[in-house]
Amino acid sequence: MVVESVNELFHAIQTRAPPGISIGQFVKGEIITDIDLNMPSEFLKLGTDEISDIGRKLDKGVKLLESLPDIKESVSMLPSIKESVSMLPGIKTGIDAMNMKLDAFTDEQRTFNQNVGSHTQRLDGYIEEQREHNKRFDGYIEEQRGYNKLMGAHNLRLEQILQKLVEK
Repeated sequence: MVVESVNELFHAIQTRAPPGISIGQFVKGEIITDIDLNMPSEFLKLGTDEISDIGRKLDKGVKLLESLPDIKESVSMLPSIKESVSMLPGIKTGIDAMNMKLDAFTDEQRTFNQNVGSHTQRLDGYIEEQREHNKRFDGYIEEQRGYNKLMGAHNLRLEQILQKLVEK
């Protein structure tokens, strides 16, 4: 992609109209309009300059690029970046597989939650039945206490009878 842009730049530098021709006589294919060079303003009119001016401006550009700090290190990292980028489809495949597994897990979890919800409803019904049973059992316990009091009085009378029998 960068090589194509540089080749287009060199083509644009070399493609110049002969002196004295007006713009109306250009063939549409000769005018390059789809190049986005993103160049500093001193390089913008490169196509209309004389060859000596073009060389001078390119020399300025080379010096400008050489003066940038760490440009060689940055450029030397491009092959490793290319290798790293080449791993992206594999990473995407792995992420897609994980997403599918997580979606399946989410579906299973949703089903599990529905089952737990119905189980909880059944348990709530059992709890309500147990409350009713406990109320009935509380009534039975009260009856048993009353019975125990009666039995206590009955046992006391029996003890008194036995006491009288022992005394005789």
